[in-house]
Amino acid sequence: MGDDHPLCRQATRAAAATVHPDAAVSEAGTFQETIAVLERPDRGQIDLVLLDLGMPDLRGLAGLIAVSTSAPKVPILVVSGNEAPGLWATVRAAGARGFVSKSAPIEDLLDAIRAVSAGRSWWPAELEAPATTHQNGNGNSTVADRLETLTAAERRVLGAICDGSLNKQVAHRLDLSEITVKQHVKAILRKLQVANRTQAAILMQFREDEMRQLR
Repeated sequence: MGDDHPLCRQATRAAAATVHPDAAVSEAGTFQETIAVLERPDRGQIDLVLLDLGMPDLRGLAGLIAVSTSAPKVPILVVSGNEAPGLWATVRAAGARGFVSKSAPIEDLLDAIRAVSAGRSWWPAELEAPATTHQNGNGNSTVADRLETLTAAERRVLGAICDGSLNKQVAHRLDLSEITVKQHVKAILRKLQVANRTQAAILMQFREDEMRQLR
């Protein structure tokens, strides 16, 4: 588990021990320590990662993607004190299998650990995606799924904003009006279920890196 607050780690460790009393638990107080545990040659089998997005060096969504990349077959349950609107959708799109707020009852954390460690997903009822969301066999929309919902024009705009270009610059480059670019950006954020352009660009980069690894 990765969390920079010792008391939170103790509480999460106790919850994990309640669900899996015979499991060995490794703790990390920073993002770098978390990566080190995941990439340690003698780490043994890891069945679940409990990750706090509030660690100082985690780098937000990019850090979550890095953790997922270091252990692609290990499910990640995000336990966060950040309850910003849309955060759950962002971590879901980045590969997390569940999300629990630190303010939620302990029973929620226990249920989430049981579900995610058993291969299922766990999202609080009020955060569940609409039934029309394109989902994979695990009940989660993947990065590839979300990118496939973009139109050709939206893909071109996403490609242009990945280098940090402003709407005006994108409009000039693609020979579009600035209003049209704004409309495309709004649609891109909605379809990818991310909060801003930076997160959209990170997902695009993550998918490109994933495709390169398959070649």
